Amino acid sequence: MLQPRHILIVDDNEQMRLVLARMVKRTWTDASLAEAAHGAEALSAVAQQHPDLIISDYQMPVMDGLALVRTLRAQGATMPILALSSQPSARKTILAAGADHFLLKPVTLGTFAQTLRTLLPDDEETRALGQ
Repeated sequence: MLQPRHILIVDDNEQMRLVLARMVKRTWTDASLAEAAHGAEALSAVAQQHPDLIISDYQMPVMDGLALVRTLRAQGATMPILALSSQPSARKTILAAGADHFLLKPVTLGTFAQTLRTLLPDDEETRALGQ
């Protein structure tokens, strides 16, 4: 049996982190969650917790989502990264930097859940191959 998914949510807005956490829990009730308020905190969390998936805002203080994605990929990190932004123009840049998927805010639960399941499939054989 596989371990529950561990998801890192990175957003400078505490309310948005709460909303995203609730949406993740509606998709996977057994998921364990961690939070970071900006990319620098996220780098520390990744080193300590090794998340299965990162959900990151694009625009944040200290270290934005773009710098976070670039840094993680430069370090060889392979976990899926879902980038979120209210700026449609961010899509091309963040995907080119190494994010696996981009969603425009506000996101609907259905689209969000479908994207999570695409990035971390529910079937155990597929998940085991990615681990």
